[in-house]
Amino acid sequence: LLPCSTGYTRTPSGSCVNLLIDFNNCGSVGYVCASSFTSCSNGVCSNAPAVLLPGAVAVSNWGGSLSVDDVVYTLSVPFNISMYGFSTTTPTVTTNGVVCLSSCSNAYTNGNLPTSSFSGPTALGYWDDLMIYASTSQSVYYGTTGTAPNRSLVFEFYESHYGQSTQYYHFQIVFYENIPDVVDFLYFQISDGGSSATIGVQSSGSGSSITYAVNQANSVPVGTSATNSPTLILSFDTNIGTMTQTTG
Repeated sequence: LLPCSTGYTRTPSGSCVNLLIDFNNCGSVGYVCASSFTSCSNGVCSNAPAVLLPGAVAVSNWGGSLSVDDVVYTLSVPFNISMYGFSTTTPTVTTNGVVCLSSCSNAYTNGNLPTSSFSGPTALGYWDDLMIYASTSQSVYYGTTGTAPNRSLVFEFYESHYGQSTQYYHFQIVFYENIPDVVDFLYFQISDGGSSATIGVQSSGSGSSITYAVNQANSVPVGTSATNSPTLILSFDTNIGTMTQTTG
């Protein structure tokens, strides 16, 4: 058998599970949370949001015993993802709801697009002053779904707002192996409904951009911690400059 991914434990059946976030193996192999809970959070049954991405891997050192605020991290991913004709296998994620395909920043004060805070192709799923709180399962997770050449690369953000640990922000940013220049945003729970965030995409700090909302109340459904299907999907085609919106 191949070794389990970092943070995962092998069960007697041979599968790999994350004891910190697996509802059916919460804290120890085989321990199933009662139906009155919505998630396994840091190895304890909880009513916080559940991590939805199968096989999700947390960004290194983001979460667990550490609180993380205003940090960026560059990843190596298994296939090229692209926006505005630019492709990379080394995107950068931020704790403030952003994925950058080129240079990035830890800017937390959101504004209109395009913004010079990010100089390259950027997906701003929920640009706001977000924070990962210690002793929870909050983090930015990533992983692939599907099989080549039709894989998806998913970044799943589960965080709270700086200074407001009980506000939850749970959404995904998804890129596609076989659909270049397209990125989707999927929203599950957004406690403030979009009132303090920028949502959209841009090619550079002064180039093309598509804005869905800036500090717009009720632009995103609030959802609940039990929401496991997207309440809103935004699909951006950066090749032709369009956005489509689907509500759950």
